[in-house]
Amino acid sequence: MSNADQPRYAPNTVSEEEFVEAVSDMAREVWDFHNRWGFGSGHFEHTDPSDIINRRRAILAEEIRELSEAVEENDTTGILNETADVLFVAIGHVEALGHAGLDGVRYVTNKNANKTEQTHAIRQDTGKLLPKEGKPHKWE
Repeated sequence: MSNADQPRYAPNTVSEEEFVEAVSDMAREVWDFHNRWGFGSGHFEHTDPSDIINRRRAILAEEIRELSEAVEENDTTGILNETADVLFVAIGHVEALGHAGLDGVRYVTNKNANKTEQTHAIRQDTGKLLPKEGKPHKWE
């Protein structure tokens, strides 16, 4: 991997406020979309999480396929829109899971907030942030 391909620090190019507002607006629209069409947590109440995701999995797979196609075609507009479609559906998975989905969001948010330079490092060939100890197979 060349130096140009290696992950490096660079400050964010959008403000925190702008980023959080855009993602929050999407989350609000997902909630409204699910409520309007009956696709959400109310529809899946008392359903096992694996059953919920199994029923929704094809939706996410289609969006990921469309994103992959846009990348392969070097279609910048497609990449931007399909990335957002993947996020929309992923947020929809969270809402469909109801309170358990929100618990998952909180767990992952907290887990990532606690990662530090002392506990984690970037694997240079993949750009993935990995624990320095405890998961040696991920460094192979």
